[in-house]
Amino acid sequence: MIKLLRVDDKLLHGQVAFSWVRNLKIHTIIIADDKVAYDEFSKMTLGLSKPTGVNLIIIEVDEAIELLKTHVNSKMNVMAIVGSIDNAYRIIDKIPEIKSLNLGGLRENYNSTSFTQNIAINEKEVKLCKKILDKCVEIEVRLTYDDKKLFLRDLIKE
Repeated sequence: MIKLLRVDDKLLHGQVAFSWVRNLKIHTIIIADDKVAYDEFSKMTLGLSKPTGVNLIIIEVDEAIELLKTHVNSKMNVMAIVGSIDNAYRIIDKIPEIKSLNLGGLRENYNSTSFTQNIAINEKEVKLCKKILDKCVEIEVRLTYDDKKLFLRDLIKE
């Protein structure tokens, strides 16, 4: 079962990984990123943040979509992580069973607006988020499982 689709520009890091993995009883983490899938150093570094006993798969977004489709009704608990809202949209567009998106960490960059301490998105990403919301997918904002859940729709000004 796909327990979590998360956007985090750092992809996988210790405290966050352990928080979500423990609370959602995750068996496999899938990192979907077209660049990192071919970067051996990045893959090795990300592997250091993986909790013991959890499988880590790092693949391109299109491959991840196909793999995630096999887990829609699986008994295995899967967490997918992408580095951008664009990649999250690509996955949500192809897997309508996903009804929630977690924004965990998007650092401020050129032309972005901070919505919370950990989330800064630009105009293009706001438009993508609105398209995701139009698909009846909730977008919740929280870094770790125990943080208070905020909803992006309440933070976006029309």
